[in-house]
Amino acid sequence: MSKSLVIVESPMKARTIGRFLARDMRVLASMGHIRDLPESSLGVDVGDRFNPVYVLTTNGQRVAKELRKAAEGVDHIYLATDPDREGEAIAWHIREVIGDNTKATFHRVQFHEITRSAIAAAFDAPGKLDDNKVCAQQARRVLDRLVGYQVSPLLWKQIQKGTSAGRVQSVALRLICERERAIQQFVPVEYWNLNALFQPEPTPEQFTARLTLLDGKKPEVPNAEAANTLATQLEAATFRIVDVAKKPKRQNAPPPFITSTLQQSAGNALRFGASQTMRVAQQLYEGVELGESGPTGLITYMRTDSVAVSQEAQTQAREYVQERFGADYVPEKPNVYRSRESAQEAHETIRPTDVRRTPDVVASFLSPPQLRLYRLIWNRFVASQMAPANILEHVIDVGAEGEHLTHAYLFRATARQTTFPGFLAVYDAKESETNGNDNEAARLPDVPQGTPCLLKELNRDQRFTEPPKRYTEATLVRELEQNGVGRPSTYATIIDTILGRDYVKNEKRVLTPTPLGFSVAEYLVKRLPDLFQIEFTASMESQLDEIESGKVDWTQMLKDFYTRFQDWLGEAPQPSAPSTENAGTFMVLFPDTITWQPPEKRGRRTYDDQAFFLSLKEQSAQGKRLSDKQWLALLGLAARYAPQIPGLEDKAKVLGVWPKMQELIVAAQAIAARPAGEAAAAPDPADMELLQVLTNVNWDPPVKRGRRSFNDRKFYNSIHDQAASGRKLTPPQVESVKKLVLKYQAQIPDYANVVARLDIKPSENAATATADQTDVAPLIAMIDSVREWAAPVKRGRRTYDDREFANSVRDQFNRRGILSDRQIAALRKMLGRYREQIPDSGGLLQAPAKAKTAEPVNANCPECGAQLMRRQGRKGEFFGCSTFPKCRYTTASLPADAAATAPGQPQPPEPPPANPATPN
Repeated sequence: MSKSLVIVESPMKARTIGRFLARDMRVLASMGHIRDLPESSLGVDVGDRFNPVYVLTTNGQRVAKELRKAAEGVDHIYLATDPDREGEAIAWHIREVIGDNTKATFHRVQFHEITRSAIAAAFDAPGKLDDNKVCAQQARRVLDRLVGYQVSPLLWKQIQKGTSAGRVQSVALRLICERERAIQQFVPVEYWNLNALFQPEPTPEQFTARLTLLDGKKPEVPNAEAANTLATQLEAATFRIVDVAKKPKRQNAPPPFITSTLQQSAGNALRFGASQTMRVAQQLYEGVELGESGPTGLITYMRTDSVAVSQEAQTQAREYVQERFGADYVPEKPNVYRSRESAQEAHETIRPTDVRRTPDVVASFLSPPQLRLYRLIWNRFVASQMAPANILEHVIDVGAEGEHLTHAYLFRATARQTTFPGFLAVYDAKESETNGNDNEAARLPDVPQGTPCLLKELNRDQRFTEPPKRYTEATLVRELEQNGVGRPSTYATIIDTILGRDYVKNEKRVLTPTPLGFSVAEYLVKRLPDLFQIEFTASMESQLDEIESGKVDWTQMLKDFYTRFQDWLGEAPQPSAPSTENAGTFMVLFPDTITWQPPEKRGRRTYDDQAFFLSLKEQSAQGKRLSDKQWLALLGLAARYAPQIPGLEDKAKVLGVWPKMQELIVAAQAIAARPAGEAAAAPDPADMELLQVLTNVNWDPPVKRGRRSFNDRKFYNSIHDQAASGRKLTPPQVESVKKLVLKYQAQIPDYANVVARLDIKPSENAATATADQTDVAPLIAMIDSVREWAAPVKRGRRTYDDREFANSVRDQFNRRGILSDRQIAALRKMLGRYREQIPDSGGLLQAPAKAKTAEPVNANCPECGAQLMRRQGRKGEFFGCSTFPKCRYTTASLPADAAATAPGQPQPPEPPPANPATPN
């Protein structure tokens, strides 16, 4: 019986590794992931630290039994999956599934190439599972599930059934659609080139040069008329070589491949798609049958963003280069390349496992795609360890001469000659790149400065500016990599996903969005602009890297994301089912004495609350987890019977579902108050028109006041979705939307007619703008003149900060172009206190108000007997107790028999009429 069990992902990898292991080590393949999140539910317990709920995959159900049986009688189990996050997660899931079925010791072995020496080194020094890597992969999986599961239903409502959204692939779709829009909106601009054929005297050689400078600047020749005008002058001119330069240059070898550059070069040079490149590369990594040698791994691990090379491989490559090409082709010091800071996926570049195994040596054993990709990888790696190429750049400048010339003309010809090929003897980068210079000649004649030239030909070449090029799979991968979106293991999957969902077509090797792709991208960017920002997606990748390095806790990262995510969604997402234990403790809240509603028959179905509750209780008691739909239905049931369930609020808060519970309770109360048989009313057409007015508004960012957060966009999206689903808006909701119209009036076309048509009238206390706005811009400009601001003052619970207020109104004016009457008055008053720092106020500022003092009157407080004082408040004069704040008595008017004058002052013959001001 085998004493050790080795588990890898694929049968081919198992065969290749098996050649290097002892006979008592059995090697089995897991066939990839054996566990994943369920397809039928969210599978994430948001209320319990985002714990994922894993189930066996279809593949896992087939192989788990065999793995458990194989693990029963062994002493050691070696998890030899790939050396990246995915491989670490696969190994962790295998241990979790078979760990209870064995007493064996688990080991983690990692290698970046399948060779005898690498396998021996890995098994001689096995390690442990990297929990940080597992957490990083788990966080990515949960992130993707949260986004996909909660955003996709929005697409079903607004676009079509079956559509779905992804956290990263939707950003890739956005890039493709934005590029297509740019192409559609592109307007070509005409321009002309002037190309001259010169013959230096007296040689017979000729060369072509382009008009490069016109009056010392890049020439701008917009049309045929301008080209002909210049050509007429040039055809009557004489020409002379004004400068000759031969500049030696060095062209360094490119670094060896990482995943993204391999996909790009294979796309350009071999016309392979990203998926085909990774599929063939995996075959080369896991092993290819090489006759008597058996299955052999030809390249190192192909999912990597590191350009590091092992010293052994570097030495072997340098020795091969010296033998094959000579000592001149070996650099004095080994070439070293720097990886990106975010390089995390693996620890070495993509290279051949044995440089002496040249493409020609293995050609007879490889399929055509395998040979072409292996040759590309082999050439690139060998070239990366070779000396630079020496290039001689030859430049000839030709000037025009003649008294009739009204411009200074300079024509330039350029040629590049390789004087020492260096790495170019193996790898020509131009074969795998798409760019080039079409203005270079093969060679130029050797002529000295001052040589006269004959103009043999002058060609006028009409051109038009070209729109941006559509993405190919190769250039999309490059764009994703440059923006920090995705990682080596995800590039091909991203492209496969958007192609498979029919969001994008790959025709003639370019990616073009379909009408469905346009609709999905447009909706997602408009509905959730922050979530599908390129910068935000890149920042999430960086956070996943930090989880892997142990700098960030994965549950805290998810908590921070989820808080923002709910805000962006504009409505609380449907809660996912908690653990069986938490669901059970929630159901315990329902008392046995609860009075259930009688069963209700609707059509062919009978709805029985009690029977439904008991079925859920029995399911939970059996240890079976509730589905998300069952959990939501249970919350609805609790909402309907909330008055009979003590402790409901506290328990709902503990489980993180109180906001949803409040929503369900309000809905249940509304249904209960509705007359029997009455259907929910549809939205009023006027309300729909009101919402339409705000469609294109640029919303202010959320504002936090105290413990509350005010988010106009979130509120509007919530109300809009409610109306779109056919539910009538409540009167308070309508009033709130009208307030938004008043608030954003500067952005609403034909505002005056809109408010008249929709009967929108500002309330008495509304912060509306009826005053002339022409003075606002000068007031805003005065803010910059203030250098010394008064310190903030705290009065009661409020803090008054002039600097913060000034910055706030300036930001609002810059966003909306309008301030309310109250804001303008407050700004004038505030700036008036800083008149000495403002050089020219133009009479726009108020003089600082004199401090208002309280005056005693001949009347006593009816509550404490102390003397009353006449005071001035925001709403006028009032009378208050002199012992304030000990006594807080106030009145708008004195008693009829009291004299409202200060002590010692002459008494009036009759008391004045009472001032009906409201007390403050």
